[in-house]
Amino acid sequence: MAQISHKHWEAFNAVLHVGNFTKAARLLRTSQPSVSRLLKELQQRLGFALFTRIDGMTLPTAEAVALHDEVERSFIGLDRIAERATQIRQQRVENLRIVSMPALAHRFLPTMLARFLETRRGVAASLQVQRSETIASWVSTRQFDIGFAMLPMEKPGVEIELFDPAHGVCVMRPEHPLAAKSIVTPRDLHGLAFVGKGPDSYAHRVLQQAFDEAGAVPDVRVDTSIAAVACELVASGVGATIADPFTAQAFESRGLVWRPFRPDVAYNFGVLFPSHSLRSALVEEFVAFLRIQAATVAVRS
Repeated sequence: MAQISHKHWEAFNAVLHVGNFTKAARLLRTSQPSVSRLLKELQQRLGFALFTRIDGMTLPTAEAVALHDEVERSFIGLDRIAERATQIRQQRVENLRIVSMPALAHRFLPTMLARFLETRRGVAASLQVQRSETIASWVSTRQFDIGFAMLPMEKPGVEIELFDPAHGVCVMRPEHPLAAKSIVTPRDLHGLAFVGKGPDSYAHRVLQQAFDEAGAVPDVRVDTSIAAVACELVASGVGATIADPFTAQAFESRGLVWRPFRPDVAYNFGVLFPSHSLRSALVEEFVAFLRIQAATVAVRS
């Protein structure tokens, strides 16, 4: 059988739907002779008649009716493919699957994600919160498109980029005596009520080294590795704490204030992607958007 093209089926479908060649040509934005030629070729290649003329009317043959259901299903499938392609082009079908450590997930990511989605009504997203070690495992197995975790970190199956090189800040209530200072040092915190970082956290080791070198011993009332929990304790009256600037800014609405802390305590937030996987344009756009927004939040030396 000679090749039958999509145009042949378009002409067949159009004539069957509208009932004559002239209207079909108008529907297809072509000429009536062109539709007639396509149907003549189609009938020759199929080996049976598709339409007959009775009392001036164009009517489908029994063979055409039998064939129509299959052709209709094919056209619906093609329409769906075209719709899918349009959605992909407009970035309206991908789900942004995000997993983050608590520091960025407390306020920064939800706020920025909401802004990002404002002009992308067809985009759906999921945001899960986990510890950095679990995040790397989930991203490596492609359960998530993007992960945010504390660096340093190494994990097979994950591509890691520095997202934001933030530095720790001292968070306190506005009536705290250190609120009058422009910069807080380890010596300033000597003997004062303090919410520590937890002995197993990376930030604790760096912070403890700064205290040791300054000969400062704060009065650690509570230890926690979750910055939002530390700030919540400070808001409830438990002294001061050192936190990342994202969490500190989130707690401004609770009335807390923060000051730069020196020496620098690095909070290197990384963005993780699955290795050997092509990043979608939507993922790249979202991360670029976040980097711009993060630059307005993080406190740098």
